[in-house]
Amino acid sequence: MSTSNLDAVFNPRSIAIVGVSTKASAEQFGGGAYLQSMINCGFKGPLYPVNPKGGEVMGLKVYPNVRDIPGPVDYVISAIPASGTLQLTKDCVAKGVKAMHFFTSGFSELGKGEGIALEREILALARDHGMRIVGPNCMGVYCPKSGVSFLADVTSESGAVGAICQSGGNAIYLVREAARRGVRFSKVISYGNASDVNATDLMDYMADDPETGIIMAYIEGVRDGPRFMKALERAARRKPVIVLKVGITESGARAAASHTGSLAGADRVWDGVLEQVNAVRVATIEEWIDMAVTFSFFPKPVGRRVALLGLGGGATVLASDEATKEGLVIPGFPEDLRRRATEVVGAEAGTIIDNPMDLSAEAWRVGYYPILKLFAEYKGIDLSIVHLSVGLIARPPAMHAEIWNKLLDDIVRAEKDFGKPIVVVIQMVTLAEHYAWMLEAREKCYRAGIATYNSIRHASRSGNRLLRYYEKRDARGRSGS
Repeated sequence: MSTSNLDAVFNPRSIAIVGVSTKASAEQFGGGAYLQSMINCGFKGPLYPVNPKGGEVMGLKVYPNVRDIPGPVDYVISAIPASGTLQLTKDCVAKGVKAMHFFTSGFSELGKGEGIALEREILALARDHGMRIVGPNCMGVYCPKSGVSFLADVTSESGAVGAICQSGGNAIYLVREAARRGVRFSKVISYGNASDVNATDLMDYMADDPETGIIMAYIEGVRDGPRFMKALERAARRKPVIVLKVGITESGARAAASHTGSLAGADRVWDGVLEQVNAVRVATIEEWIDMAVTFSFFPKPVGRRVALLGLGGGATVLASDEATKEGLVIPGFPEDLRRRATEVVGAEAGTIIDNPMDLSAEAWRVGYYPILKLFAEYKGIDLSIVHLSVGLIARPPAMHAEIWNKLLDDIVRAEKDFGKPIVVVIQMVTLAEHYAWMLEAREKCYRAGIATYNSIRHASRSGNRLLRYYEKRDARGRSGS
């Protein structure tokens, strides 16, 4: 089926939400939460709550049936029990609805004949009338530009990242956590059982979407492997594609089958396919988000030689080991650079003037700006990783924030002034005050265009994957393949 009619899914002109209580609120799971989410995200078109009892909710008239809505309806969200969905589908067909999203579960994911048959009957009816189905058993769509959302507490800022996510819960985590690290989305879709709209349709759509520059995909399984591979290859030729393929173990495959009714597929086959098309494969949801941050903020590096700057002797040793294990190179500094750094610091007690560099207590006095200036001028490194081990300071919270804010300001200023890539790791967070500061620090960094990570290992792994991606892409460009 053509992906052109997916515009009604991502950019509907009007939305009906079926199953909204007149006592609805964003705190309630289901129809009321969807209604509040659309309002909060700034949906500009008509919103039609639907409930057989009628009435009013959130200042909007509630209609007893989709057929009773006076104007055209592009998109319908079903938040009613599965038992009522076939009749709802018939009502939507009669109304001329272009697309339906079934938040509702109770279909093929249960593995029972009744649920499977219901899903197939609804799909046949929809296809006979050219109506697309998202789901069942999913969160649906988040598209900030059009004001469509499945969450009431997310930003309405748009960005360049498009996400295809079979799981609803993981889509929620992705949107919230990635946003806290500066990632902004063009479109996110949780598509559940994939009875109609599936990973292949969505990969094709996002490959062509001018608003999407980076594609993320969380996949439990696909039903038409050759068709999906063709779509994946086409997308990966145009844009970075980051894939989290799950269900790779026997127990994971069983979980995928019971979750969305998906067939997981052999892990080694996926490895080969993703390697062949130069899609970036990740192993965890944290790495998935790391790579979205990396492609969004990490400048294209020219090499793997890294300068590590941090606090705490033990922390710098760990950092050096982790970065090296992940494929980066931590070269020793030449005598001239170490001499100049010593002159800047003015003391050697408790410090490590090499690579990694640990200024220890002198950091509060000297700051990071002059050290990062030395790194930027030295041609023997390609990027700097600054490690903020915030839980290693035994000082009162107020003084703690003052110290770290000074160092963070130095990092932001150095990145702006010197042009050599800098990434930030905020780690060893131990107190509630540290967590609050970390969230503020992340925002300050991404507003300055700086990628942040939760560990040296994650930063190093992400940087190495980015390098491998560009190396393979550039090699293909030279060969013309």
